[in-house]
Amino acid sequence: MQRFKPDFYEKLFSALDNNAVLMKLENDGSYYPIWCSEEFAEMMEGTEEDFIRLESGGTMDTIHPDDRDEVAYLFRHQMTRSGTNHLTVRKCTLKGRWIWVNIHYAFVQQGDEAFVYCTYFDVTEIKENEIQLENMYENLRRELLKVDDNTLSALRANLDHDVIEVRLGRDLYETDISAPSFSEAILERAKYLPIASEREHFLEIFSRDNLMRMYEEDGHDLVSEVMYSYRQDGRQCFVNYMVTVMKQPFTGQVIAFIAEKEYNSEKVNEALLEKVLAKQYDMITYLVDGQYGVVIGDAGRIQAGSIFPKEKNGNYNEYINSQVAPAIHGTDQEKEELLDALRLERVEQGLSRKEPYEVNLACEVDGDIYYKNFAYYLVDKETQFYILLKTDTTELHKEQRKRNEQLQFALEEANQANIAKTAFLSSMSHEIRTPMNAIIGLDNLALKEKNLPAKTREQLEKIGGSARHLLGLINDILDMSRIESGRMVLKNEEFSFGTMLEQINIMINSQCQDRRLNYDCVIRGKVDERYIGDDMKLKQVLINILGNAVKFTPESGTVSFSVECTGAAEDKAMMQFIIKDTGIGMDEAYIPKIFEAFSQENGSKANAYGSSGLGMAITKNIVEMMGGDISVKSKKGVGSEFPVNVMLKTCAQDGGRQEEELRLREMKVLVVDDDASACEHAKLVLGEIGIAADSSLSGQEALEMIKLHYARREAYDLILVDLTMPEQNGIEVAREIRQEIGDESALVILMAYSWDDVVQEALDAGVDSFMAKPLFVSGVMEELRRAIQKKSQEQNKEMHRADLTGKRILLAEDVMINAEIMTEILSMEEVQVDHAENGRMAVELFADRPENYYDAILMDIRMPVMDGLDATTRIRALERKDAKEIPIIAMTANAFDEDVEQSLQVGMNAHLSKPVEPERLFETLQLLIP
Repeated sequence: MQRFKPDFYEKLFSALDNNAVLMKLENDGSYYPIWCSEEFAEMMEGTEEDFIRLESGGTMDTIHPDDRDEVAYLFRHQMTRSGTNHLTVRKCTLKGRWIWVNIHYAFVQQGDEAFVYCTYFDVTEIKENEIQLENMYENLRRELLKVDDNTLSALRANLDHDVIEVRLGRDLYETDISAPSFSEAILERAKYLPIASEREHFLEIFSRDNLMRMYEEDGHDLVSEVMYSYRQDGRQCFVNYMVTVMKQPFTGQVIAFIAEKEYNSEKVNEALLEKVLAKQYDMITYLVDGQYGVVIGDAGRIQAGSIFPKEKNGNYNEYINSQVAPAIHGTDQEKEELLDALRLERVEQGLSRKEPYEVNLACEVDGDIYYKNFAYYLVDKETQFYILLKTDTTELHKEQRKRNEQLQFALEEANQANIAKTAFLSSMSHEIRTPMNAIIGLDNLALKEKNLPAKTREQLEKIGGSARHLLGLINDILDMSRIESGRMVLKNEEFSFGTMLEQINIMINSQCQDRRLNYDCVIRGKVDERYIGDDMKLKQVLINILGNAVKFTPESGTVSFSVECTGAAEDKAMMQFIIKDTGIGMDEAYIPKIFEAFSQENGSKANAYGSSGLGMAITKNIVEMMGGDISVKSKKGVGSEFPVNVMLKTCAQDGGRQEEELRLREMKVLVVDDDASACEHAKLVLGEIGIAADSSLSGQEALEMIKLHYARREAYDLILVDLTMPEQNGIEVAREIRQEIGDESALVILMAYSWDDVVQEALDAGVDSFMAKPLFVSGVMEELRRAIQKKSQEQNKEMHRADLTGKRILLAEDVMINAEIMTEILSMEEVQVDHAENGRMAVELFADRPENYYDAILMDIRMPVMDGLDATTRIRALERKDAKEIPIIAMTANAFDEDVEQSLQVGMNAHLSKPVEPERLFETLQLLIP
């Protein structure tokens, strides 16, 4: 730092005040301190040395960012100005605190050097108060002078000078107050108040002297009063007069903001709320600190001896003891318990657990019994502020008593009707059971005959199954009386869920075919193979609803049946069955009656469709006994939907099955079905045993996937194909699959129901087996076992595949090390290899050799000069027989599906991804070389 002349220091320092700083000013406008007073350093919360050291690099960083531009401008443009200047900015102390400072500064030039001396004053408190007052004043001014739809007039008055400064009105912003002074304006407004008492109160409260006194002595700065008023246009209304008083922050004068707002709506709302609440509750009271205060309630209208408080305010416990306790009706023990329940301590405990806390009691008033409900609500826990709503429930008790008497009478009538109904059902059921037993017996005898044709045996088995089910339904008619008497018992046995659904589907599909209806059964999500419960009763429920859906659905309509496990906990599972149809539907008025015994929508319909009126009543009772529920949604002419929920117990998984699943996890499966839900369900079923299956929504897409996997030598072990698909049915798809990959994969046709009509056609197309939809683990595992057996048989055949000894292979590979490795691997099987370094050389080598010289070509895809795809295209285009037939196998690191597709499109026979495993290479060559 440059030294200064002593005489200059003496002159300069003698001119500085206590809070002084001397700055050196550079030509670029920057400045830094070279001296400060001790008093200034203390104001900056440090020492002189700390301040000089901190700001030696320039002081702009200690100026608030919002003030820096102003400081920089002054120092750049006022360097030549004489005299003293000043500015107010925010400056950061050495402790990081922002303070407001008023700076008086002067520029001094000594030769080529420029200096600034400054005097600082801390004005933080003044500035903050000023800003606060300005904001408050401005916000209040805007709020009070804001003219909205309810504002009649708004004024701003200077009370010190008794003058109105601003006046605004609702109609075109013109107010009806013309007086120049505030005192005269109050007198003028009082003339509009027709009620004398209100007029006197208005003049007393809003007088200039009273407002100034309230503000100066009591600190009141806001006054609000609602009074009835005439307006200049003759209108009458309630008006809310609001006056806010405050001091103007700059002049200190007392300013009043006056607003007049129409209060009709608020007045109506308040009155309406009070009347509505008073109608619902005979008392609304607040409780705080053990004291009560009546908010709504009129003691004058309550008869003598009532438990309404005698005083509108008082001690709560005293009120309970003096007025409520003597009126409580009941035994001594009941009185004691009710009185204890009303204690404030019990109220507090009750509200800590539940809101509202309620106490119901009977009171004897003037010889009559009244019923009261005390309901307590919590407002603020810390201050123990509560609300008590007291309601007279006498009429409700009378109504309930009358209703109970009616219900008792109805119950007696219903019991008599049930006795007659049970006798009728018992008689009819026994009459029908006799011929049904004969049918079942004859069916069993017929099944024992030897040499029965397979089709006849299957038909007899179906007859027996249907007959036994019908007998079960007849027996369940007798259960109606046991259900109603509580003697019905459900079985709790393990059963096959898949078998149960298969039996239902066979029966319902047969009915749908007879009536030319579309039937669809789908399982959503994961469903176990076995559950514990009463499968007979469950099957009865489902067949009853499905049978009704078939019965009431016209030809070409649709009946759908979905199954889903909607929740599981511990050893239980909630199963949901949804039966939907596009049938005739029901009237909305009949829906609530559908589950009543002997209920029929109308007689003609019952005759037309053969309804007995018992089925849905039995169904509902069984479902509820299974811990579930049943409901219905229906619309006339559109159809019906019955969601059924039942609770079943889950079965522990068998250990042997787990081991078997582990052996099957390596199997590859493809599911082909145009129904996305069916595909998802099949994948879930396979996922249960650890198989991540692929799926396809069309036959053509499936064929492409199958060819890709076959080309990679990763053929599917099992292919499940739905029979009924648009464009191509399952048999057509199966036929094309066999043409593409032969017998490489086990092929199964999926059908919802019976497949008798298509067996021969499917077998001719190469189908191995059939499976019923929806799929279950047991059925899929059985087909996987068959696939493994078939695979084993194919492997036995493959033992006799082509011997590679002496075969000639053309290897197209541009990377020499890869070519050497491949040649070495092939030599292990005594295979002769010719190497081509690119696609063009491979084409030339093949063309130069005699026909059938090479037995196969291993073709890399990415090579210089000519890639493997072009090379394959050119070889296949050569006019010689072996060019069309020789196996060409792609070897490449490109393993995506589109790469495999490109290989197959140009005529390659297989696609091996690098690194190529020797076993996979030899297996592919043995299969492809004739």
